[in-house]
Amino acid sequence: MDTEQFRALLARYNNNTATDQERAWVEQWYEKLYGADLISEETNLKDQLYSRVKEQISIDQPAPVQVSKFRKLYPWIAAAAILCVLFNIGLLYFNKATGSNTPQPAEMVHAAANHTIAPGSNKAILTLADGSKISLSDAGKGKLAEQAGVVVTKAANGGLIYKITGDSHTAAKYNTISTPRGGQYQLLLADGTKIWLNANSSLTFPTAFPGDSRRVSLQGEAYFEVAKDKSKAFFVKTGQTEIRVLGTHFNIMAYEDENYQHTTLLEGSVEISKGIEKSLLRPGQQARTAASSSLIRIRDIENPESVIAWKNGYFQFEKSDLHSLMRQISRWYATDVLYQGEIPRKEYSGKIPRTVNVKTLIEMLSYSGIHCRVENNKIIVSER
Repeated sequence: MDTEQFRALLARYNNNTATDQERAWVEQWYEKLYGADLISEETNLKDQLYSRVKEQISIDQPAPVQVSKFRKLYPWIAAAAILCVLFNIGLLYFNKATGSNTPQPAEMVHAAANHTIAPGSNKAILTLADGSKISLSDAGKGKLAEQAGVVVTKAANGGLIYKITGDSHTAAKYNTISTPRGGQYQLLLADGTKIWLNANSSLTFPTAFPGDSRRVSLQGEAYFEVAKDKSKAFFVKTGQTEIRVLGTHFNIMAYEDENYQHTTLLEGSVEISKGIEKSLLRPGQQARTAASSSLIRIRDIENPESVIAWKNGYFQFEKSDLHSLMRQISRWYATDVLYQGEIPRKEYSGKIPRTVNVKTLIEMLSYSGIHCRVENNKIIVSER
């Protein structure tokens, strides 16, 4: 593998466009760099990488609330891509560590077996109107079901498509798609609305919209790109609110274990209702509601795209408290998080790919002062 190929491989890894095999190659190189007994030159490389990575991290801790900021970080191999002075040394070690142009399958299996906690993937359960269930991660591509003139198909990219093929003006048939912890899924409704469902979430929706409105119900988190139809408003019902739109892009985070529901508008306009209270959102605004209050609090947010980073393959934290941050990790890695000792009160900002293995995740969190370890398939957070 020459320099340009190696550079391109790292770029694909950092942009989350690498194939599963390419990610395995890069992560195996990192594992060898991090864990092997290295000769003096290679040890010096590891020390330089570690030193330079730490230099890239800005940690600021004002009183009374400490704020720790860590940059857009990737595994140490990504740091090598950024540090051009070390690039050629990294390339040399990559080829030396693998012993050939590509890692051997047995080595990749060994690296993958280091931890049983794995990042999430596309998986969900579809419950049809008759109560039958389809595992979307197990189902093959093609037609899955037909209900009241609507065909349900699993697309080549794994997404779910609802398409009207016959008379759909009969009574609506309701389906529910549910993702587990460690799962996500995308679907296209019969009206053309696109929905991305985050981990541990569920959406109940009709197979078609024959009436004068379009209504769905959400638990958890989802991003919506609603197809425009001025004659049929689109409504999203959650445990706390109802959101009314005509055609727009927005995100709803409505997990039951969160203190607040957040509705964030990226494009268009939405009206949010809670009891008798109503508020209109503009792009770049976020509505916050709580189960214990009838108030709807509106605020401008600096980077609305950070709210949907999960859809694009990242954790992105913006002044998040530790427990909120770890709840996101718990849902995506399908593991419990336990706390030991008195955990410092801090806020965290940063960006981490959701594809990294748990070992790399813990290392990246440690850069910002979050001390974690894995025990019995759980993540333990401690003072030190």
